Amino acid sequence: MASAYSFSDVTIFYSEKELMNNVFLTISEGDRIGVVGRNGAGKSTLGYTIMGSPRYEVTGGEILFKGKKLLEETADQRAKDGIFLSFQNPLEVPGVKYLYWIEQTLRCYLR
Repeated sequence: MASAYSFSDVTIFYSEKELMNNVFLTISEGDRIGVVGRNGAGKSTLGYTIMGSPRYEVTGGEILFKGKKLLEETADQRAKDGIFLSFQNPLEVPGVKYLYWIEQTLRCYLR
């Protein structure tokens, strides 16, 4: 099975502080994973890095998504590729149901 995500020797910095060093991870196409851990374990760091947050700097290694070099893409390009970062406790928008918002987001992506 082809790999959807591949992290090879990735090092991540935030505010000049090294948060992750030499990360190796492969997730195959069709796999479903959950990232769990205590506070400060790096779950959000991983998510924000995948999404391309400018606060997180990858100083080494390579991240591939479906064969594309993810680090060469902007956050909006990554979103168009289908990468999405959801919030654990999203802010409530009066009158907008969360499931409706997710449905509309998926419709925009699937166009």
